[in-house]
Amino acid sequence: MSAQLVFDLPQRAARDREAFFVAPSNEEAVHVIDGFADSQEPVQWLYGPGGSGKSHLAAVLAAQMPTHALTLDALDAAMVSSVIAATDGYQAIIIDDMDGLTAAQEEPLFHLFNHCKNGGPKLLLLSQLPARQMAINLPDLRSRLAAVPAVGLAQPDDKLMAGLLDKLFADRQINLDEKVRDYLVPRIARDFAAMGALVKAIDEAALAAQKPITVPFVARFLDSYNSVM
Repeated sequence: MSAQLVFDLPQRAARDREAFFVAPSNEEAVHVIDGFADSQEPVQWLYGPGGSGKSHLAAVLAAQMPTHALTLDALDAAMVSSVIAATDGYQAIIIDDMDGLTAAQEEPLFHLFNHCKNGGPKLLLLSQLPARQMAINLPDLRSRLAAVPAVGLAQPDDKLMAGLLDKLFADRQINLDEKVRDYLVPRIARDFAAMGALVKAIDEAALAAQKPITVPFVARFLDSYNSVM
């Protein structure tokens, strides 16, 4: 039988609170989001490796504040001015990818930061690196960011690895067999982005071969997958 054609269709990742697996490596970050609306801190920061769940948690926060949370993907003076002028209806502003902050964006961020600190909406910052490891040129901004309460999401332990595998397969409409999950956990990289790529590759290989995802199938797949990585 010929291999089944595989179409690289976009998968809808579950972004609700119930879909976020809580483990010791991320529970402090979860507490930040769960208590964000009632927190006395006007600015908070979550950092951790790619795929660790920062964007998922930000989406949870936005869902908790429907029509009252604004996510900014870029910063410039005109945008920040309009945001500051229109934030009466916002309870939270979320800035993802602080690692990509450019020198030209530092002053707009500085003004937005001060606005949020002085009675504006609360501000959530997301990045892979903590502030102290980021190259910030503007001294006043650098000192303010360094003082923001920051919580790191750590590399996953076995419990979180298992939960993430269940979620990544579930996002692809696959109910992962427990034996397959337990086989994978000690044999794959503890890297969130790599896990997502691996699950996608396993799913596509199983579809192409028209085979179920079993321990023998995954064992054979990993042999070939690891040899080319």
